[in-house]
Amino acid sequence: MMILRTGLRTVAAAFTISAGAAMISPALAQDAVPSPAPQAQAQSFDDQKLQAFTVAFLAVSGVKEQYTERFRQAPSEDEKQKVQVEATQEMEQAVDKTEGISVDEYNQIIQSAQTDEALAQKLNGMIGEAAKSQQ
Repeated sequence: MMILRTGLRTVAAAFTISAGAAMISPALAQDAVPSPAPQAQAQSFDDQKLQAFTVAFLAVSGVKEQYTERFRQAPSEDEKQKVQVEATQEMEQAVDKTEGISVDEYNQIIQSAQTDEALAQKLNGMIGEAAKSQQ
């Protein structure tokens, strides 16, 4: 079960976030912000940082769920844009409220997980365990 990758695709698909607010959505953040080649970004994150990421990821997923239906039901592109902006702000706030991680660090971990299979698998395991304990 690839919770991380599926969840991130869902966030990106549900909210095509504009370049000005390209936090949280890794695919768009990469387009909006010039960054070194993925190989040059091979970073290691300690378990404490990854645990904070897991908490933030679950919070962001909750925000995404709240806004996905509103986004789908928005009657116009203008309304969809408003929902998208509001959702992005809520996602950023969810990360900001999480102790031990910043929005930039959150995005760095997402970007690293997209090119580092071992990190992605580790995060998927951590997210799966954390999600089970929240039920």
